[in-house]
Amino acid sequence: MLVFRTRLLAAALVTAALAAACGSSESSGVDAAASPCAPGVTDDEVNVGIIYPDTGVLSAQFTGYRFGVEARFAEANAAGGVGGRQISTIWRDDEFDSAGNLQAARELLRENVFAVLEYTAHSEQSAPLLHDKGIPVVGVADQAAWADNDNMFPLAYQVDDTDATSTLGDFVRAQGGTRAALITTTITESSVMYAQNARRSLEAAGIPVVFADTNATVSSPEAVQRIVGSGADTLISLASLDLYSGAVTAAAAANRPFKVALSPITYDAHLLNTPIARALAGTYSTVGFSAIERNLPAHRAYLAAMTTYAPEIQPPTQLSSIYGYITADLFLRGLQAQQGCPTRESYIRGLRGVTDYDGGGLLNQPVDLSAGKRTVDLCTDFVRVSAAGNAFEPVGAKPLCGQVISGAAQGGAGASVPARGR
Repeated sequence: MLVFRTRLLAAALVTAALAAACGSSESSGVDAAASPCAPGVTDDEVNVGIIYPDTGVLSAQFTGYRFGVEARFAEANAAGGVGGRQISTIWRDDEFDSAGNLQAARELLRENVFAVLEYTAHSEQSAPLLHDKGIPVVGVADQAAWADNDNMFPLAYQVDDTDATSTLGDFVRAQGGTRAALITTTITESSVMYAQNARRSLEAAGIPVVFADTNATVSSPEAVQRIVGSGADTLISLASLDLYSGAVTAAAAANRPFKVALSPITYDAHLLNTPIARALAGTYSTVGFSAIERNLPAHRAYLAAMTTYAPEIQPPTQLSSIYGYITADLFLRGLQAQQGCPTRESYIRGLRGVTDYDGGGLLNQPVDLSAGKRTVDLCTDFVRVSAAGNAFEPVGAKPLCGQVISGAAQGGAGASVPARGR
């Protein structure tokens, strides 16, 4: 039920060095000793598959994922592995394509991988196959399948096809927004759900959506003028950077700057120190994990690992590489729950026993993996582009936590359920 790419790390590892990188100290201790090892597992190795778009449309937003995964595994291997086993990886490019996603999964199954780590916009294609084969899947949710299949473990659940959250609307209202324009694309299922949930969140906060374009794929003077001329003082965008920045610039030039302009895709280290970043100074972005600019101990540990084990990824603060690191850490948490030779079934049972995974402090809120279905993430971090366009600045002392807006209402706010505090 829940989705979108665009959230993150936990638990006591087998050695003290690994424990420093994880957040939950519990262990389910699933006994797998009586069963033969699963495919992909030997006495000294666990082989894991990675699926992500290394090429194709929007692939640049996913490039760092594999390197974040491999850095976390290299960190674990340097500390002795898990249960005496080293972690190895095989990756496949799904080319940001639904058919490519299914093909990537089939190829990894032929390689006899134990589990799959995934960050893509097309996981719905491989999900039935991986579920039927009982393959553990860990990653960032982008489709409803991540809530519907018991073999899938998302570290981030930011958009749901039933429930929304009040978090976005609460933030916009706190910044002074009163009338919103909403521009998104229909390129993926998750972007469609983002638009629906953003509208519900805004309207629940008393902020009407006075202009909406859910197929905003091309930037043009006419498209920009429609947005600026809508009378909105708030702009929420999941459209192209050209269209978004063009609207922000045009509104400022018309002496009608937006009080709040926000796009989740602008939290990108490659964007800083560019003309677009300078044009977007003062605008906001959402972050599915604790923004690395907060410089918490978990952030420093992550940066140290990337510097040591993946120095080729620059800058190391890319969204995708952080998601990769946390995905790998969550996978390791499942291995730590095993005793003896793990099977896929025992791994799934073990990871389902984890109730407070927090990514070692990187996630905005602890994740309960024991629940039958994940609830939508209630806590989101927000950052602002600095006045010089050269940095992201965290907004507030900590991530903002909202309430659940329940039900798949069309145009209605639904009922709200309070969030648990962080």
